[in-house]
Amino acid sequence: MPESWIIGPQLIGFILIVIGLIQLWFPPKHINKYYGYKMPSAMKNQQTWDEANRYATRYTIKCGLVLIVIGVLTTSIFKVAVMPFKMKEALNILVFLFSGMFPAIAIIVATEKHLSRIFGNQS
Repeated sequence: MPESWIIGPQLIGFILIVIGLIQLWFPPKHINKYYGYKMPSAMKNQQTWDEANRYATRYTIKCGLVLIVIGVLTTSIFKVAVMPFKMKEALNILVFLFSGMFPAIAIIVATEKHLSRIFGNQS
């Protein structure tokens, strides 16, 4: 499978970087339901909205970079590891699923903690 190097955490990492860069270059200016970090704590006022989107955007880019590194490493390890094909495919699927869910959860948790640290109970 020569193209397997592109499918995995590195693909999700690339997508996260693209999304993060789009939001970095074109940040949402006003609270809205369609574009930006849309958790209730961020949508309370313009100040929390701006800070949440600034922080979440940078965290998204960082997660993307980490996933690219993890993806390249796991792909390299899976290429040289001696194991049955079905086991290798199952591990690939697990790594791919984890790399999709973990950053989403991490971005929300980190941004919510950041808002709580900055704004306390008023956010």
